[in-house]
Amino acid sequence: MRKIKLTRANKSILLKALAPYYYQQRALGHNTEKTGRLILKINALPADKKASFSAEEIYLMRTTVNQLRNERLSKGQYTDAADDMLLKLF
Repeated sequence: MRKIKLTRANKSILLKALAPYYYQQRALGHNTEKTGRLILKINALPADKKASFSAEEIYLMRTTVNQLRNERLSKGQYTDAADDMLLKLF
């Protein structure tokens, strides 16, 4: 378990990154329970508070935020929020 402080911007970028992954897994017929619980956990957290995350949750967050960052880079869009979140996850 590791504690990470999430700002409002961090919460937003995490939810934007996790949502497409959740829907992709659901469309493929895979189990979405862990991803769904993580989304609900992040959504329920108050801004600027620390929360504990397991290694598995951190790995999932890091992977999905990196995918979102790569998509935005390929489109020439702004990536500072994703970069900030990735730094917190490493």
